[in-house]
Amino acid sequence: SNAEIDPESIVGAWLFDETNGKVAKDSSDNSNDGDLVGGAKWVKGKFGNAIELNGKDAWVTVPEIGPLEDFTLMKWFNSTGRVGAWRCFFNRDGWAAGYVHYQFRPDNKMEMAIHSNNPVRHPGWPDSDFTADKSILNKWFHLAVAYSSNDESVRVYFDGELDAEGKWGPLPGEFGPGRIGSWSGGGREWEGMFDEMILFDVALEEDDIQMLMDNGLDATLAVEPADKAATLWGKIKQSR
Repeated sequence: SNAEIDPESIVGAWLFDETNGKVAKDSSDNSNDGDLVGGAKWVKGKFGNAIELNGKDAWVTVPEIGPLEDFTLMKWFNSTGRVGAWRCFFNRDGWAAGYVHYQFRPDNKMEMAIHSNNPVRHPGWPDSDFTADKSILNKWFHLAVAYSSNDESVRVYFDGELDAEGKWGPLPGEFGPGRIGSWSGGGREWEGMFDEMILFDVALEEDDIQMLMDNGLDATLAVEPADKAATLWGKIKQSR
């Protein structure tokens, strides 16, 4: 039920609804604003606007975020190129214990990796039903990963449907300082668009993920109990 979604569990909400400027505002209370680098630009997206990255010199930098014991990271993505290459969704700078790397691999499979987790890369993912090959280009998809270091569990959802799950842990995940659409080590730039990238400090259930996917964050929070969502909802509306 939607009562599960507490605005205070939102660590960062990059809705990418700006129309100009070089800042991707974080709509949560945490001021994790992103900075546009290189050729990143605002375009029409899935909900309002989106960010478009060129696969070469464009990404969004984010400040220090985490470590988070439990998290859900979701977003809409539209890939327009670089099939068969590393393509980052959201990678912590560097690569050391607890750092999150969330990306497509050269084999076109999704990877959520946390350095020094057991195993580092969850082994269920090569068996994922989703392959980011040429057939998926220029289409919007929703991807969510829900992780609990306490339960040592992980679940992956494509378009709101459970895609893979398994035992994985035990480290909390550190997301920033990092980049949306690139990695500090280079060579993993995203070519395409992102919209509604939202990070929670809880492992959301499937119905919550589906509701956010179907309605977007604004509309989901608008139907929340009034007092709980009022502050964040008012803030999001002001930022438009």
